[in-house]
Amino acid sequence: MRWKNRRTTSIKLSAVLWDAKEAVVKIAIKDLAVKESEAFATLPPNSITPPFMKLFTALKLPPKLTHQITDVQRGVSGARWSEPEKLHITTAYYGEVDDDHAEALDFELARHPLPSLTLQLEGAGHFGNLEPHAIWLGVKENRGLEDLHEHCKNAARRAGITLEKRNYLPHVTLAYLRPTTPLERVIAFEKRLSRFNCAPFIVDEMVLFSSHHRERATNLYREEATYPMVMG
Repeated sequence: MRWKNRRTTSIKLSAVLWDAKEAVVKIAIKDLAVKESEAFATLPPNSITPPFMKLFTALKLPPKLTHQITDVQRGVSGARWSEPEKLHITTAYYGEVDDDHAEALDFELARHPLPSLTLQLEGAGHFGNLEPHAIWLGVKENRGLEDLHEHCKNAARRAGITLEKRNYLPHVTLAYLRPTTPLERVIAFEKRLSRFNCAPFIVDEMVLFSSHHRERATNLYREEATYPMVMG
């Protein structure tokens, strides 16, 4: 199957990690001379809670545009700027998903061919109103992108994944902000980026990413699956 074939290595690694955790627990129970150790040893493998991944689908940006964006990522104190390789347009966020639902989602996303899109960035804004926590570049209104978002939502529903109810605002996150970031600096940055000029660009692939938390570093994004978008 698509998902299992693609994720053989990570699944084996997950199995090793869970086996290791089980072994640690067994040793601890044995050292404490608790009778429940025998019961734990007889538990079926499926009784162990499976690992979860945070998943989202997104469109990557062309290298030329990425370089253009990194040139303007400055001028806001307290901003943690997104790395160039992480700049993207999210098409849907699925939250924490176990491996079985991830496989079902992959199948549903790949069921129908997707048309390519011609997109353009325009405008800037922030999330958080008077206490901003992220700043972004907007995406010019595009019916095809809205349809792609609906495709992702329907795929999630068929896979048994419930999405958060939120309005879809296509954007490219430029930075996450610390609570101490001055609001006036954010507003000044947005005014400066209101003149951001981006040529239209073609998107011919959607990617399913997993997001992994790292201590003292930004989240690690890993490509789990890709979906070609053919010319319409």
